[in-house]
Amino acid sequence: MKRAAKLLLDRRMSRRAFVSEVAGLGVAAASASKVAASLSAQTLPEMGASPGRVVENVTGGELMAEFLLEWDVPYIFGLGGSEEVGFLDALVDRVALQYVHGLHEGSVMSMADGYARATGHTAFMNVHSVAGTAHAMGPLVNTFKDRIPVVLTAGRQSTAVRGHNAFLEAVNLNQLPRDYTQWNWDVLTTESIPDVLRRAFLFTRVPPGGPTFVTFSKDLWEHRVERAEIIGPARSNVERDLLADPDTIRRAVDVLVAAELPVIVAGRELQRFGGVEAVQGIAERLGAPVCSDLFAGHGPITFPTTHPLYCGYFAEDPAFPPGIDAFWSAGGTMFSVGAATAEPLVPREARVVHTGLDAVEIGRSYPVDVGMLAHVGSAAEAMLEELDRRVLPATVVADRRRATETYAAARRQRLEAAAAAAWDATPIRPERLTLELNRRLDPEAILVTELITEEQPAGAYWDLNQTPTGGRTQFTTSGGCLGWGLGAAVGAKIGRPDRQVVALVGDGSFQFGVQALWTASRYEVPVGIVIWNNVSYQANRKFLHLYGGRAAATGRYVGTSLDKPDIDNVAIASAYGVEAERVDDPARLGDALDRCLAALGEGRAYVVDVRIVRRQGGEESTWFDFFSVARGLPRAT
Repeated sequence: MKRAAKLLLDRRMSRRAFVSEVAGLGVAAASASKVAASLSAQTLPEMGASPGRVVENVTGGELMAEFLLEWDVPYIFGLGGSEEVGFLDALVDRVALQYVHGLHEGSVMSMADGYARATGHTAFMNVHSVAGTAHAMGPLVNTFKDRIPVVLTAGRQSTAVRGHNAFLEAVNLNQLPRDYTQWNWDVLTTESIPDVLRRAFLFTRVPPGGPTFVTFSKDLWEHRVERAEIIGPARSNVERDLLADPDTIRRAVDVLVAAELPVIVAGRELQRFGGVEAVQGIAERLGAPVCSDLFAGHGPITFPTTHPLYCGYFAEDPAFPPGIDAFWSAGGTMFSVGAATAEPLVPREARVVHTGLDAVEIGRSYPVDVGMLAHVGSAAEAMLEELDRRVLPATVVADRRRATETYAAARRQRLEAAAAAAWDATPIRPERLTLELNRRLDPEAILVTELITEEQPAGAYWDLNQTPTGGRTQFTTSGGCLGWGLGAAVGAKIGRPDRQVVALVGDGSFQFGVQALWTASRYEVPVGIVIWNNVSYQANRKFLHLYGGRAAATGRYVGTSLDKPDIDNVAIASAYGVEAERVDDPARLGDALDRCLAALGEGRAYVVDVRIVRRQGGEESTWFDFFSVARGLPRAT
């Protein structure tokens, strides 16, 4: 889809050829024609007056600012420098463009990411040359992996010194993140700035979506142009409501109806494109279990966790009912695993339906019987309508539903028993921390989670029920680049000031993205931060322990301890102007969380640093790697 869209935009492919290629992927012909029409509208008409707004006698920086105003972009997430002065100067009198300043490009990139997730709009970011681009690369990977729409722009040395090895010159800078962008470009003339930006915004939304990257030579922001044209967003939207052809819908429903045990996995695309209600309706008609995507993929939980047919993360419980003979991935990845599995997660004899806009995911890792490149919300609604036209075996459905609800209820009872047993434990257990938070959070809260090893037990206890208009929602990232959570929460709150936003981050993750606290303090962004502090990189210790080598035998886990010195997160937060407290006693936990959430209601950010138990292998070890430069002491075994 992305390749065909580029060719069509560059007038290297006809609309007829585009429709033929996209329809060949299983998209309904009428839907493919709508996409072609929306993309064709991006180019200027062959004849007649242009509908764009004309600006005159402006610098390239002013032209870029006027473009952002025309496109109703309220925030620029940025950390500029010497190369960007022509653009930054244009912002001085254009107060409608609010500049979200940060201390590190990584945290600012995560803010743009969180803003895009919370609003559904493309976020805009500007950084400084190769240095800023390099610092933004980790969070850019997260954005790309999760298909989040962000336009990342960077300044570079002036055209007059290209090739002279000037300070901060970077050869082929626009190509640096090419493997993690939808599209990248180097602006060649000042006059082309609005057209390049229009394409950059457009490609963030071409299915499956994701970030784009554009570089600007310093002098192009400073040169003046006599006249330039800005085409507004009304003629620059891409049609994403791809519909599967009716035969594909029927075949998918055939698979589910014929199965004895169909299993539905609610994937990440349901969060962006909707369809949860239709998936819920399909599950209820069939009496089928619904799971979240594989935990190792770190995707958001998109199905209501309190629904009687919800069964937790897929492939998490060995006691899950055997005999899966049909599997439907509704907007999922199938699968993003942490390591190779001994046996297929979906039995080879099971028939597989995979629906989504991410064409590279469908059939990549698992064979599919019905591959459906389609908007997951529209596809689920069409499948529900088709299902309602069928006469289903009432007894079979009732028995299957009863068995699924019995399993789901037993699962919840096991979780409740585990939480009760851990309730008064010191250090605090993740079960208690999750439940204490869960009972206090607003029903419309946005949870931004970057907990790595602790996200799995936490995910078992959340009450999540995302709806098209709100509901309690979880954002997380599958990219694996630490430091995302804190910045993403700040960006989400900027985008949705009407929603309570709480970041749940590990102590290691907190250190990677701590600079975002400064931005939260400066712009009075009332976001809550709860640190799940086990004084370690627990995931690293876990896998060292599972490896079963010398580390496991000796209790010496290299590069995992975060104590000695113990990090004072309260002092760090206070230094950034954010209130904070530390909690070690489980009896004090509830009151601390109450103070945090009360501060958010009063317009202040707040940090609660909670000391939690260490788990998952090697937790009893107090060893840490050490040598002394001052005393000349070598590393000891």
